[in-house]
Amino acid sequence: MKKILVLTDTQNDFISGVLGNQECQTAVPVISKIIADGEYDMVFATRDTHGSGYLDTQEGRKLPVIHTVEDTKGWEIHDDIMASLSEKFKERLNDKLTIVNKGQFGSIALAERIADCLKKFPGEEAEIHFTGFCTGICVISNVMIVKAKLPEAKVCVIEKACACVTPETHKTAIEAMKTCQVDIL
Repeated sequence: MKKILVLTDTQNDFISGVLGNQECQTAVPVISKIIADGEYDMVFATRDTHGSGYLDTQEGRKLPVIHTVEDTKGWEIHDDIMASLSEKFKERLNDKLTIVNKGQFGSIALAERIADCLKKFPGEEAEIHFTGFCTGICVISNVMIVKAKLPEAKVCVIEKACACVTPETHKTAIEAMKTCQVDIL
């Protein structure tokens, strides 16, 4: 079985930046431990990526908080998570980690890259574990896109390694994903 870990938007702006909160901060050491203890064949990390025209987009009009602007500290993946990846994979990090920049909640490119990765192992079952932020927006969007692209893969969400704006929106997203045959770990 091939195991893939997805780190959804584990960026500074969602942890300690303009959209950060205690729930996301609490999830960082959980994600770091999953990286350290897990046996994953590949890791994919998404980065919410915006530019100077963000406020003119639909998302920007509905969430008028400038965040994850490309090449800023808030856009970067959290240092503790990057340190865990570097320690786990050492000199193989470039072979094991694929970063996918995305300009919206969900990423078709992420699903396609995971599918392409799995094509190298025909006939093998796949298990894809999701972590990250924001459970009710970006995590759920990416989980559903990957589930649609790879309907026979076992798609899982590690509940304690995800967080949202509030604990209630996190729980709502978890329940929605359960009804779509996503395993909650």
